[in-house]
Amino acid sequence: MVASVVDSPPSLPGLGMGARRIARVVDQPRQHCGHYLRSNRRAGRMIQIDLFLKNLVRRLHFHGTKARADPVQGSLLEPGRPPTRLSAMEGYGSETYGETMAEVYDEWYGSDGGIALSQIGSPGEVADRVATLAGPAGTVLELGVGTGRLALPLADRGLAVTGLDASPSMLARIRAKPGSDRLTLVAGDMADPTVAGTGFDVVLVGFNTFFNLATEAAQQACLHGVAETLAPEGRFVLEAFVPEPDAHDGVSVREVSVDRVMLDVVAIDRTAQTITGQRIVMTAAGNRFFPYLLRYATPDQLDAMAGDAGLERVDRTEDWRGTPFSNNSSYHVSTWCRADAT
Repeated sequence: MVASVVDSPPSLPGLGMGARRIARVVDQPRQHCGHYLRSNRRAGRMIQIDLFLKNLVRRLHFHGTKARADPVQGSLLEPGRPPTRLSAMEGYGSETYGETMAEVYDEWYGSDGGIALSQIGSPGEVADRVATLAGPAGTVLELGVGTGRLALPLADRGLAVTGLDASPSMLARIRAKPGSDRLTLVAGDMADPTVAGTGFDVVLVGFNTFFNLATEAAQQACLHGVAETLAPEGRFVLEAFVPEPDAHDGVSVREVSVDRVMLDVVAIDRTAQTITGQRIVMTAAGNRFFPYLLRYATPDQLDAMAGDAGLERVDRTEDWRGTPFSNNSSYHVSTWCRADAT
């Protein structure tokens, strides 16, 4: 099955793609969750309620998505019972996250959203730094473009922006926004960035989006594709959290109000470095479930995978403002170039 460019500004040549056929989505859930792994997380106090968790996750479902509990070692459950954890989600597909999250995405993750991402850089600060890297009228590919939180400010800087995303609902949201006609939008899997074209001055991955590639193999494939996608002097910029080794499974209380409660129910597999979870919104009208699946990686692991793909790191800061990165940093903004260009 194949797909094509969803939208392309009439004034842009589509970066040489023309009517070239573009590979169809394979597997790219898009997700900003995971920042609760840090000890200074904003999500609220982590509650260790393993028995509650075990009983709850067995009931979680959303249009065929359900949690599966498997025997593992390390969780505290009922005495005499084998330990369990939430290890996988049956029915979780490439579009699950975007199709369930698109409706609330801007409310939660927009510039002034309730789950703010701006502490390491506002969309404007991201756009300013990327514009400096790309140069005047430079070309930018954003992997996991979502609803345009970063893509639209980038276009405001005069950059030619292409956005790649797996979710039709996310792409529909961005198409409905003013100024989206300046963007080239492509439906596809970020495990293969080349489906969006080649020769980009900057390839950008916003907060945690890279970790939505839920296996090491998919992440390695993405980085190899980035190396092919970049122009000879191009830059690859990735924004992510630094995993906390002592993170634990549990229930994170995000919001308690008069008429609703928001929880994150998560399980972390330290060996596979995966996070399996549900964001649950409970109201008098009923419960809504927003599943997610991430594979996190440390900065050193990202450097190693990037090196295998022919990329060489040139910069790492704590935020988009250029604060030096240290062992105490909770987040990082890392930049690589093609090794054959140094």
